[in-house]
Amino acid sequence: MKTLITILFFLNVNLIYSQSDCENYCLTFEDTFCLNNLIIDTTEYPNNIWQIGISQKPFFNPLEIFPIAIITDTINSYPTNNYSVFIIQNIVSMGSIYGLNMLNGAYRVQTDSLKDYGMIEVSLDNGTTWYDIVNDTILNDVVWYSPKPILTGNSNGWQYFDVLLSDFGSIFNIQLGDTVLYRFSFKSDSIQDNLGGLMFDNICFQDFVEGVSKILFKPIKSSIYPNPSLNIFTIEFENPKAETFELSIYDIHSKLTLKKDDITENKIVVDATTFKSGTYIYKITNLTANKRCWGK
Repeated sequence: MKTLITILFFLNVNLIYSQSDCENYCLTFEDTFCLNNLIIDTTEYPNNIWQIGISQKPFFNPLEIFPIAIITDTINSYPTNNYSVFIIQNIVSMGSIYGLNMLNGAYRVQTDSLKDYGMIEVSLDNGTTWYDIVNDTILNDVVWYSPKPILTGNSNGWQYFDVLLSDFGSIFNIQLGDTVLYRFSFKSDSIQDNLGGLMFDNICFQDFVEGVSKILFKPIKSSIYPNPSLNIFTIEFENPKAETFELSIYDIHSKLTLKKDDITENKIVVDATTFKSGTYIYKITNLTANKRCWGK
């Protein structure tokens, strides 16, 4: 079964993609690829309930899309007065001007609304200062290409989030080789609710670089269906001038799986019957205007 998400953005500048292991990558939790970047700290947080595995909770089953995920306990309801975190450390792999990741993934939540909740934070100084990506109003340069994740209440199934942090990185002068920390936390109050909690999967990072002093991002309307797909899926995107495009599809280890040239329509039908089950990254390049778009 393929796990693919929509095109995230269009660039007005030339884009370079790093294929180095564990620089641009996805944590799918089905394998151990780059799991050394994940920290579940039980020393500072002795009651940490984050676990990697298959959920045994009725609310979180069946997990036909993401069978293995990181979850607030795979078996038990989340306890009272709990604060649990896991941290992902990522090395900025590109940044001739400024480099910072685009972060996207999937989440599912079942909690007491507003009283028990999750957070996604970023630290640019090795954990000294943390910024709440979802709720901090000071982060005016954070761009969401999806609705902001609501990490409390009932998500009614899996939901996706896509956030662009590049302009935020320029404010703090994030450069090539810098370490960026992402903290995913969960907090509960003193009332026992016997609910499922919070889970994440397919947490992906990408770094971008461009050769001018200002980053210009222009969203486009796009869709991919069915998602996930067993055999055939379709990518639709804006192409009002019938310009020429090229499609490249990579697996999560940056190996080229499929390439199509000379696309002049706004719809691409992909036969994925020969693909192995997993997560794939696709790149659409505008050969006429030398613009590119990445998605999953």
